Amino acid sequence: MKLVTFGVELPDSPSDREPLRVTRGDFEVDKVVKGTFKGKTLSVYTGAGMGDCGRLSEFLTSAFYYRDKKFGVFEFGLSKHKFAGQTFYSTSICEYAKGPKDGQE
Repeated sequence: MKLVTFGVELPDSPSDREPLRVTRGDFEVDKVVKGTFKGKTLSVYTGAGMGDCGRLSEFLTSAFYYRDKKFGVFEFGLSKHKFAGQTFYSTSICEYAKGPKDGQE
């Protein structure tokens, strides 16, 4: 995780109401476990946690340990969304995640 930004608008927020504020994490992609992705950096959106099922805690932890070889590797399951010709990705507590304390050494 190279950068965590809290309180950004979702790319597909309707303009006729208050925008939904979420957390965006800019991930450095080392490998893709399932599917394909050709870039090196990927922006992923999640909620703030608690009632919106976000992964804020995991985003902050992965940003804090970004350069650590033992604790800085995380895997997240993502959902792919398309809106107005753009593609964006999100994750929540309902999707797969694996961090250092989940068996990585």
